[in-house]
Amino acid sequence: MINIVSDKNVINDKIISKEETELYLNEESAKIYEVIRVIEGKPIFLKEHFDRMNESIRLSQTKGNLNYNEFKSSIELLIKENSFKNINIRVSYYFKDQPVTLFYLIKSYYPSKEEFEQGIHTVTVKMERTNPNIKSYQKDLKDNVARIMEENNAFEAILINHDHTVSEGSRSNVFFVKDNKVITSPDELVLLGVTRSKVISACQETFVVEKRIINFSELKDFDGAFITGTSNDVLPIKTMDDIVYNSSQNKVVKRVSELYLGEVGKEI
Repeated sequence: MINIVSDKNVINDKIISKEETELYLNEESAKIYEVIRVIEGKPIFLKEHFDRMNESIRLSQTKGNLNYNEFKSSIELLIKENSFKNINIRVSYYFKDQPVTLFYLIKSYYPSKEEFEQGIHTVTVKMERTNPNIKSYQKDLKDNVARIMEENNAFEAILINHDHTVSEGSRSNVFFVKDNKVITSPDELVLLGVTRSKVISACQETFVVEKRIINFSELKDFDGAFITGTSNDVLPIKTMDDIVYNSSQNKVVKRVSELYLGEVGKEI
């Protein structure tokens, strides 16, 4: 169950209660969603999240689409009507007789200073998304991955395709570093994360960015690795299964983080 923390939420630009929001979310078709970071009351990379959600709607062949002005005003109304200044907004969309777009604040976890300084533990899982380019809620996948992460005390699970290639994290994108190269999976194999896109554009002038097939057997050969995501920013990986990386001290990882945070700063 999604942990909604806002008492006043928004549907199609109108305020509704938390209880009403939960009723709407019980609709089996409420699968398309987006998560947007709010820092000091400011939604970060709003237009990019809007564009990606519209693309998920199109790719999933769900009826309807979003209007940017309505999307923006609903986000602003949600922030205004609640007291949270640093939190995540979740937007859910489905079509039932007419388009339904729900905006609500969710319980949000952000990595600790220690996790950024030391890196996180990750575990690999052989599992594939139905269509990685669509940000949709897949309960079975989410529950299975959550169980595996808990059993291994892992912060994140890195999904491995059945052909032994690396795709992405269960709730993040993953990058690897080799010498002066930043390497990630091809666009068609992953969710096109907003943070991922910002990281790629921010560091293209400084580093070689390579989008290519990454084989499971290569993982032990990289100098470092990190995940990206709405809540995670650029988060170094310390271990992946029993592979140890010195990612938090890797000069490329540290510089990529600085470049990305610079883009966030511009938004704020």
